[in-house]
Amino acid sequence: MVTLLLGYPVGLWLATLRRSRKLVTSVLLVPFLLPAFLIGLSFRSLLGEVLDDSRVAAVAVIGAHALMNTGFVAVITAASLVPRDQVDAASLDGARPGQIRRLVELPQQLPALSAAGLLVALYSATSFGLIVTLGQGSIHTLETGIAVAALQVLDLRTAGVLAGLQSILTVAFFLISARLGARPTVLFGDSPPRPDRAPVGMAIGVIVVGFIVWLLGGVFYRAFTAGPGLVENIGNLAGRGARDILNLSVVDALGNSLRNLLIAVTLSMLLAWWLSSKRVGLAVLAPVGISPVVLGLGALVLSGYLPPGIAGSWVLLPLVQAVFLLPLAFQIISPARKSLSGELVDAARIDGASSVQIAGFIELPSLARPLVAAAAVVSLGSLGEFGAARFLAYGSDQTLPLVMFRLMARPGGENLGMAMVAASAFIVVAMAVVWVVSSTRVEPRESVSDA
Repeated sequence: MVTLLLGYPVGLWLATLRRSRKLVTSVLLVPFLLPAFLIGLSFRSLLGEVLDDSRVAAVAVIGAHALMNTGFVAVITAASLVPRDQVDAASLDGARPGQIRRLVELPQQLPALSAAGLLVALYSATSFGLIVTLGQGSIHTLETGIAVAALQVLDLRTAGVLAGLQSILTVAFFLISARLGARPTVLFGDSPPRPDRAPVGMAIGVIVVGFIVWLLGGVFYRAFTAGPGLVENIGNLAGRGARDILNLSVVDALGNSLRNLLIAVTLSMLLAWWLSSKRVGLAVLAPVGISPVVLGLGALVLSGYLPPGIAGSWVLLPLVQAVFLLPLAFQIISPARKSLSGELVDAARIDGASSVQIAGFIELPSLARPLVAAAAVVSLGSLGEFGAARFLAYGSDQTLPLVMFRLMARPGGENLGMAMVAASAFIVVAMAVVWVVSSTRVEPRESVSDA
């Protein structure tokens, strides 16, 4: 709710920007693309011992969730605004700005905002890494309860009950969204700037952007100042931390994460593309509401029934990641594919083009921009996945997030410096992804003669 209340006015302000829109959009979306545990680590590195107070930690958790998702809701809001001619027509008929917003724009935006709100709600309900890093045992959610019951006290019955409660919560979110007519919209859609002023949105947007810059700037600052300094911190990434607290180097962990990324992204993109042509409704978003912790634990239990070559193998983790990354890829690909001109595809079929030719010569070139966006966002999701990795990645197969969390959990400037350098690299990659995607321009084909 906090995210929607902040994101909607910020989106109205975003729609009024001209030259600075791409830059502001990039800044707003960076936290959304960063892994939840990394946002938690960033908050903890700045707030420090203040988070020992459970009340402060609770406010920090809510603020961190809002910071992560406000930009996403703002971009959806700006992309789903109604055409300007409808607003002008209502204004000529005597409608006041408030009436136009309430009676003309919001009803048409409600499906897109409901879908965005559903995705944010599901992500917030499964942000295990953020709760662990900020709460540190003082704040508990269904996810942390599942992890404690399964891993610490070995009470699988309690873990199962909590997993069932989380499933009920997910179903409730879906029912509410379906009642509101939720429908995904194009995330990186182009729209001309609106001449309207949005003073409230501008005030909130400036504060959110400033806080993002302050938070992420703090990570870069500590990468330079923590431990022996930036140069040595980078060199230490090839090692195992102070007193060899790690099972492998940070560089090796990054290699494991990239290997998993290739498999998870390929599977999730292919499935999202296939499902985007089907009538699946909101059901495809269901995996977002299933905790990666639950999926990881389930995969670990089921691995005992798999062939020896697969049981306990690193292959299980990217397969699980592909399941809960699928909804995010679908959220971007589906509305973009549905927005493609039906006349263009029908003309190609009449001319004898096969499904493969239509996909290769019409759909893929025309949808290059959303496909690149989906692949980039899903890649970051895989690279920063934390919950399932705690169950399925161990020893020499540990991933970068697990290694970073272990570095932050151990005292010492050297460990902190290594963690902050790795976090800075995450942030730079996320910023580059948003910038490249927002800069991509792909013009749709005007004819199908080439097909």
